[in-house]
Amino acid sequence: MVIALPKILQPSHDPDTHRVCMIAIGTLPILVLGFALSDVVAQSLRNPSVVVVTLVLGGLAMWVVERLAVKIRHADSLTWLGALAIGVAQAAALVPGVSRSAATITVGMWLGFRRDQAARFGFLLGIPAILAAAAKTSLELEITDFTGDLGQLFIIGLLTSAIVGYIVVAFFLRYLARHSLDVFAYYRMVLAGLVVVWLLV
Repeated sequence: MVIALPKILQPSHDPDTHRVCMIAIGTLPILVLGFALSDVVAQSLRNPSVVVVTLVLGGLAMWVVERLAVKIRHADSLTWLGALAIGVAQAAALVPGVSRSAATITVGMWLGFRRDQAARFGFLLGIPAILAAAAKTSLELEITDFTGDLGQLFIIGLLTSAIVGYIVVAFFLRYLARHSLDVFAYYRMVLAGLVVVWLLV
């Protein structure tokens, strides 16, 4: 792995190879932080106050990036540092109230990519993270839990979520190609306000 690292960090002339390398680099933060800090997050950060703060900060970040970011880069020009930054944004979703998609898209736009380009890379980056989380959960469960009817339901649920997820992602990418993130920014602000009201009642 250490020997191969310099080659991975070098830009590739093949777009597919370059994309795979960037996804591999971007996955590192969630693998490291996810396994190292998942218990800390579960014990210390799961409270409504944290959710309010992250909702507001996330909404502000999306609102600002729509107005200040310059979309000048091609999708295949992502560097390993950029991939790592988007990977850190994905890992930030371990904190309650942080949206993985919103975080990766926002950072991608700050790096100079269009909304749909940033979203596409963010979704691809999520595949290994989701598979790793599923593998971690599977290891924590008994093998007997996946036998019989429960095993069939698990497979059906997995296939259904994959199909629905593909449809949602396709729609979302088309939406982002034509619309801004403002509606999602305002949604987060309103939701944060509702949580504050709920806390005060």
